[in-house]
Amino acid sequence: MKTEFRSMGILSGILIVTIFLFTIMPNSLNAAERKTFKLRVGAGQPYSKACNWILSLEDFFCREVEKRVLERTKKYKVKCKGLYGGSVAKLGEVLESTGAGMLDIGMITVTFELGKLEPTNFTQWIPFTPKDLDKVLRATTKTVNHFPEFEKLFARENLRQLGAGYWNQNSYHLITDFPVKTMEDLKGKKIGHGGNMLPWLKALGATSVQSVYPEVYTSIDTGVLNGYCMPACVVTGFKIYEVAKHFTKVDFGGNIAGYLTINLNTWKRLPKEVQDILIEVGSEWSWDVYKRVLVDTDKAFKVMKNAGVEIYNLPQEEKLRWAKTLNDARVAAKAIADCKSHGYPADEIANFYVKTLIEDEKAGFLVPPKLEMN
Repeated sequence: MKTEFRSMGILSGILIVTIFLFTIMPNSLNAAERKTFKLRVGAGQPYSKACNWILSLEDFFCREVEKRVLERTKKYKVKCKGLYGGSVAKLGEVLESTGAGMLDIGMITVTFELGKLEPTNFTQWIPFTPKDLDKVLRATTKTVNHFPEFEKLFARENLRQLGAGYWNQNSYHLITDFPVKTMEDLKGKKIGHGGNMLPWLKALGATSVQSVYPEVYTSIDTGVLNGYCMPACVVTGFKIYEVAKHFTKVDFGGNIAGYLTINLNTWKRLPKEVQDILIEVGSEWSWDVYKRVLVDTDKAFKVMKNAGVEIYNLPQEEKLRWAKTLNDARVAAKAIADCKSHGYPADEIANFYVKTLIEDEKAGFLVPPKLEMN
């Protein structure tokens, strides 16, 4: 009798343990049976505090995709591997690397891909756009959705955009090794940018020099540059304030600097459940970047102030002078005309974007932008 009770006790114990294991570890047991999709996610910038959009790509986008696929599907699992800072593709190589399948998902910086993705740069054609980045994000999404040319453009490179996935940057300003209080102060000074703002700087009297973020510190320190046009949070991210002690709040406007894309072959082999999650999280990534930008921008001004940087708010009347000078130089109109000459409806895209910005809670411009050459 004791033996029977002992056997029943052992069996009961085994049953309880088994039920317990299946209760507390369903995901781990289930995950082992799932089909796993490994996705290589890359960008030309490094994973570092200086690049909040890359931190967001790895820490938000990748982790959320993995988490939601486990939570919402029964058969699948996704494992993302981040490949940043040139480990697979340098700046200017992400488009080709993603299209060729060396990366599955690529964050493309449009400034370095104008030869193939020229229309995607439309937010950077027009100076002194509204500085409210949320308005820029909404207007960009509406514009891209309105014109089928964007989808065709990516498809031509064997890519598609992941939802409304955009790397957005806050309003651009000047960080320099000399004080800037008027347009005349820029005359003959070597000011850098990645590309699209070079005509703006030239029209304002500066000597414009093409350069990228990781080069700025050394270039200013050695005298190759006198300054750079960039958002405040990028100044502190790359510690430019250590070699340039003058920050001028110009408010050239926020813009879209990059697009989150996926290789079409990779896309087609993914189940619809996983595709839907990628689109959803891709769109949310834009807003996670946006939130990080706002936080980092607030911190940036405190960091610069504590480091002894002179922060100068360009007066409204001086901003108007700059805006009118750029209008008279037709910097936007020339960029639009150049893109249109390559067969794209650039004028329609620009006008739709400006109209959408204005309609978004009456987001205004310093001066009405001149989008035509005449």
